[in-house]
Amino acid sequence: MPDYYHAVIFSLLAAGALWVSQKYFGHILSPFGVFYGVWFTALAMFCIRWVDYAPLGGDAERLIALSMGAFGLGWILTYLLIGDRTAIRRTELHVASVSLERMWRVIILLFGFGLVGLADFLWNVQSSLGLATFFQAPYLIRQAMGSGDLFEGIKFFNWLNVLTVVLCAIYLELDKTGKRKAVWAILLVSVAATLVMEDRTRFFYAVLWTGLVLAHLRKWKVKKIIAGGAMVGLLLIVQFLAVASWLGKVARNSPGIIAAEDIPNQLDLLLPPYVYLTGNFPALQAYVENSRASTDGEMTFRPLFEVLSLFDSHLAPPDVVGEFYEIPFPFNTYTWLQQFYSDFGVAGAFLGPMIVGLLAGLVYFSFLRNGSLYGLYVNGLFSFCLAISVMVNHLTQGPAWYFLGLGWLIFHYVEHRSTATKHFARNVIRGFNASHGITQPLPRRQ
Repeated sequence: MPDYYHAVIFSLLAAGALWVSQKYFGHILSPFGVFYGVWFTALAMFCIRWVDYAPLGGDAERLIALSMGAFGLGWILTYLLIGDRTAIRRTELHVASVSLERMWRVIILLFGFGLVGLADFLWNVQSSLGLATFFQAPYLIRQAMGSGDLFEGIKFFNWLNVLTVVLCAIYLELDKTGKRKAVWAILLVSVAATLVMEDRTRFFYAVLWTGLVLAHLRKWKVKKIIAGGAMVGLLLIVQFLAVASWLGKVARNSPGIIAAEDIPNQLDLLLPPYVYLTGNFPALQAYVENSRASTDGEMTFRPLFEVLSLFDSHLAPPDVVGEFYEIPFPFNTYTWLQQFYSDFGVAGAFLGPMIVGLLAGLVYFSFLRNGSLYGLYVNGLFSFCLAISVMVNHLTQGPAWYFLGLGWLIFHYVEHRSTATKHFARNVIRGFNASHGITQPLPRRQ
């Protein structure tokens, strides 16, 4: 039965979080605004009860409340430690030191590796099922990937297509006259590459991350940000429904969802995205009731254990894909709390979000103060992970760690060189010029 009273309360809390974010933290889409805006909206939608879910018990309710409070505590601690609060309004990016030529080289390199990863995946599909399967029975490809019969191939190359989209968007904002057509072509091909993988994750990753970066890169007023956010949301819903239709993952093919629905038949099309947004709460309750063994940090620090397992197979972390629980139909994502709770219990559900809130605040306020492109990049990555945290925990998965490390190398190369390297290079060139009687000034870096 719909609970409109609490739905209205959560909706007001979502709007309030965005207002606080804009008034006190410098931008409506700060990590604070993104996290609370998405979580309160999801809780409001859950209360509408388009689906008659299994009861949400006290365990899940306490964990959700604890984690949301803990994130806010970590964020506020960072805010209180800021010495100069006026820096929150200082959002000018330091673009003068950015070499567009170097950024272009990076984009070309990553695009090339991304295409290699895509080609390897397509070769595997052709070898096992045939490329015609994309058109005749695309769900078979997804099933084969899930069962392990079809391998993605060079995974760390394939994920570069997501990163290329973000870098192309940044480049297009910085360069209004140069290689725009070529960059646009690379961006569109990279977006298409994320769609070929038949999962929603990569497309959502690319679009949301890019949107959150552009929201801070462009000097938009709140109304334009809200309009842009609505357009991005519509795009994601359309892609979600298109992929669902392509793979046959629609409500009419899920008897369990149809049996539990409580909306007019005309809205059946919206049931899959509604379930993906709200089914995680009763699934969390089922997970807490049925989980027993602790994973002792292997889920929270999964990328680290994956690397260590290359040297010692006993350190391989558990499968990231969770078990299915009846809510009343099978469901296997339990919000971002799964990893924290699995590793450290209730303490993890508090400490994990609090540390994330602390780190997100440090990244965001440092970005506003320093105006670096890497800060913009990382803030967008954190914000994406927080936006999707109502479903899964991307902060504890390999791609986010991969993008953090690779981004540091990229922007260190694009924005500046280390002082020691710069002085060494200049001294060598000066010495060479002096020995040959050359007095022209050193050329500036392009």
